[in-house]
Amino acid sequence: MLTNLPGLLKIDREVLFLCIGTALLTTGQGIAVPIVPLYADTLGVTVAQVGLVITAFGLARFLTNMPSAVLSDRIGRKWVLTAGAAIAAVGNVLSGFALSLEPLLAFRFIAGIGSAAFITGAVIYISDVSQPTNRGRLMSLFQGSFLIGITAGPALGGIVAEFFGLRAPFIAVGIVSAASAVWVVLKVSETRWLHQEVTAGSPAGSEEGQTNTSNEGERSPWPSTTIPESRRLHGYGFMFRPDFALISLVFAGTFFTRGGAMFTLLPLKGSRDLGLSPGEIGLLLTLPSVFTFLLLPLVGVFTDRYGRKSAIVPGLLVFSVALLVLGLSPSIVMFGVGMVLYGIAQGLEGPAPVAYVSDVSPPRGQAVGQGAARTLGDLALLTAPPLMGLASDIWGMTTTLIWNGVMMGILGLAFWWFAGDPARRMAREARATAASRPPPE
Repeated sequence: MLTNLPGLLKIDREVLFLCIGTALLTTGQGIAVPIVPLYADTLGVTVAQVGLVITAFGLARFLTNMPSAVLSDRIGRKWVLTAGAAIAAVGNVLSGFALSLEPLLAFRFIAGIGSAAFITGAVIYISDVSQPTNRGRLMSLFQGSFLIGITAGPALGGIVAEFFGLRAPFIAVGIVSAASAVWVVLKVSETRWLHQEVTAGSPAGSEEGQTNTSNEGERSPWPSTTIPESRRLHGYGFMFRPDFALISLVFAGTFFTRGGAMFTLLPLKGSRDLGLSPGEIGLLLTLPSVFTFLLLPLVGVFTDRYGRKSAIVPGLLVFSVALLVLGLSPSIVMFGVGMVLYGIAQGLEGPAPVAYVSDVSPPRGQAVGQGAARTLGDLALLTAPPLMGLASDIWGMTTTLIWNGVMMGILGLAFWWFAGDPARRMAREARATAASRPPPE
């Protein structure tokens, strides 16, 4: 996008500033992960109703992703990021003062609006400043900052809850979310102009602009693929391609597992079946993020060189194994092993799904493509907690977690068999081009 060295250095600095704001916001989200189901449980509700509290957060994200993507194109990425962090701060603080299920649902909905706006804006921001050859690395940096917060958050939330009660962590979430908003205002620059520069810098007559163009300047990632007229939808026909549909299902499966297993059933399984305290649950829920964080730098470089499928498929299959272990765990040791496997799965997937969406979306469709994929993911996030909660009330948490694992395994095999890998093709072509160049004299 920017080819001169000062421009690249500026992009790296801006990405680092964004990552700091992201780490602050996700620290708050991490604090809330073990606390929300435990706090809802104190209100005397069923497992299915606990799931509804998680669903309120997911419903807000589902309804907010696409408007946030559109707003980021109209008013800019920076202001969507700022508003998102501020709204998340308000919703989380109010959650700590809920005395019954209904207001807790409403306040978690507000917090979800803020979370969706921030994360959608951040992903679009990284898409603005990245190219297929470095997108995996930059997405890894972003995911790493995300996981710093998620890693620190659960343990911090559990400790605060043990010393000050289950309401205190929500106030802590509000503080760090507000700090994220202030940081974005002060340090993060606007990148919408990069999107405009790319569009203007790829004329139809240039070699780059002729890479299989289609409707309204849309470029196909496959060398000989064109979009039938019947499948074009006002410039967004790329969303009807098989690869985009498959990666959207990956988002859905991953978010379903996160909302139903990680955010709802596993804290309750630790508390009810294993007799763990809030602090112990918080520490165990931190384990996945630690292992994910360690894998991210390697996975980002690996997917830029060998394609996104090389990480997405193994990640989905390890998710399957992790859920089977967690569902069958009779002790804290096996529960911990399952959490480690869950973290390895997250690390293997890492930034690859988000980068894959960018790979198969045209320049003008980056914001809408990311918003659409995250919207389907959040639809799964909002439906998973009540569905898995209801299934647990009927068949038990063990059976429900096992079926979740089977679903992820099937999804991994389907993606391996049917999905293409544009990044792998582009990386292979780049290596072939470099090898064919004559050596310098």
